[in-house]
Amino acid sequence: FQTPEGILPRDEFVEVERLGKNRCRLPVELREQVYDEFLQYQKYLQDQQLWDDCDRVRHLLLRMKHATKHDPDAFAQVQRSKVYVDEVQDYTQLEILLFFYLSGPNGLFLAGDPAQSVVEGTEFRFEEVRGVGHFVGSVIQKPKTVNVNFRSHSGILNCAGGVLDLMFTHFPSSAKQLKKDKGLFQGSRPGVLLGTSIDQLNILLGDKLKGAVVLTHDESARHCRRLLNDYKFVYGVREAKGLEFKTVIILDFFREIPSSLQKPWRELVLGRATQDFEHSYPLVATFLKLLYTGVTRCIEKLFFVETKSSTAGDASMRWLTKQVAGRASYATRNNINDVEAMSMTSDEFISEGINNAELAQAAVDLDQSQMLLERSIWCFEQTDIIELAAKARIHYSSVLFRLEIQVPYDEKSSNDLAVIEMRAAQLMESLTKEGLFFEVLNIFSSMTPFLSEYAKEELEKRFIRKIRLAGREE
Repeated sequence: FQTPEGILPRDEFVEVERLGKNRCRLPVELREQVYDEFLQYQKYLQDQQLWDDCDRVRHLLLRMKHATKHDPDAFAQVQRSKVYVDEVQDYTQLEILLFFYLSGPNGLFLAGDPAQSVVEGTEFRFEEVRGVGHFVGSVIQKPKTVNVNFRSHSGILNCAGGVLDLMFTHFPSSAKQLKKDKGLFQGSRPGVLLGTSIDQLNILLGDKLKGAVVLTHDESARHCRRLLNDYKFVYGVREAKGLEFKTVIILDFFREIPSSLQKPWRELVLGRATQDFEHSYPLVATFLKLLYTGVTRCIEKLFFVETKSSTAGDASMRWLTKQVAGRASYATRNNINDVEAMSMTSDEFISEGINNAELAQAAVDLDQSQMLLERSIWCFEQTDIIELAAKARIHYSSVLFRLEIQVPYDEKSSNDLAVIEMRAAQLMESLTKEGLFFEVLNIFSSMTPFLSEYAKEELEKRFIRKIRLAGREE
C-alpha cells in the first residue's frame, strides 16, 4: 500500500528476513516462483483492463486519504463514530486499514476467531491488527477473550477442542492459541456413520433427519446437492461460516481431502506427525480450520458421515471414537438404524425459511439469491403456512427474471422489449401486493437500460416514489 504502485517489491517478498515466516507462511523455496506467477497475473489484469478486490480497497483508501486533505466535508460524510466488525479473521490487513480510516482511532470494535480463518487469500493473526493500528498511530487495547459458548453444548465443543489441539500442537504459527470454549449445557457427543450410502442418507434426510444441514467441501457442494435429490440444506463449510444449525451432518469431509494429503492427515490424527510437519504440509492447517468451522456450526446434534473408506477417513474415525486415559472419546460410532428422529419443528422450518429469504434479499450475486430462495421455499413448504411459500415464490420469480434480462441491451429485439416490459409490470404488481418493495426497486433498476427517458421519468414520478416511501415506512 505504501509503494507507488501498491505492489510489494520482489526482494521484500522473497527474503524471509523482510517478510517473516509468521507473516507469510509460503515456504521460502517457493516464493520466487509465486512472485513470477503474481507478475503474470498482474499483466493479465492490465491487458484486460480488469481490477480485483485488492485494487478496489487500495483505491478506496487512496481516495479517502486524498479527501482528508483536499475535501474534508466529503470525508466527513463517509466517516463513522463507531464501526463494529464481526468475523474479522476473514479480512486482509488492507481491509482492516479501511475500517480504521472510517472509524478513527477509538471507534473500532473487532470480533473474530483466528481458528476460523478459512477464507482463501487471508491468513489472519491478531498481530496484524496491531500492526495496522501502529501504522495509523492508534493505540490498540489488549484483545479480550470470550470462552463461554452460547451456541453449542459440551459434547460438540469437546470435539471442536480436539481439532484445536491438533492445530495448536502441530501448526503453532497458524493461529494464536486461546483457551478452549466452555458450553453452558451438557450434551451428547457427535455420532460417526461410516460406510453410509447416499441412498441411505437420502432416506434419513426425508424422515428422521429432515431439515438437517449437510456440510461439505465448498467445491463439492453443488455435486452433493444433486446426489441428495436437490436437497436444499447443503452448504459448503466456507459458505456456512457465521451461521448456526440445530442438526449438522459433515459429509465425506475426510474422504475428499486431496490425495496428496491423505497419508499426512492419517499420520497427524494418529499421533505420528514428525517435528517438521508444519513445514512439510502447511495446507493441512487449512483443512483443520475448515473442520473446526464445520463442527462449531452445530447447536445440538452432529454427525460425521463417510460414504466410502479412505486413508484419512478411516484414521479420523479411529481418532474420533478412541477413548484415551483421562477423557472419553470425542464421538460415538452409530448404527444408521439407531439414529433418533431429529426433524425440525414447523416453527424451526419457518424461522430457517425467513433467514434464507432475508439473506437472499441482502445478497448481491443473483445466483446466490436464487439458491437461498430455493432453500426458503422448501422450508416454507414443510409447514402449513402457504402464504409464506407464495411470497418466497414471487420473490424467486423476480430474481429469475432479473437473471434472464442480463443480456446486453443491443441484443434485444423490439418484440423482446415489449415482452420484458409486460413481465416486469406483472411482477412489480405482484411484489407490491406482497409488500416486497425492495424487489420492486431491484426490478426497476434492472429495467432502466430498456426504458426510454420518458418512461423512466413517469414510472419514477407515479409509482417508484410511492414504493420508496412505503419501504421507508416499513
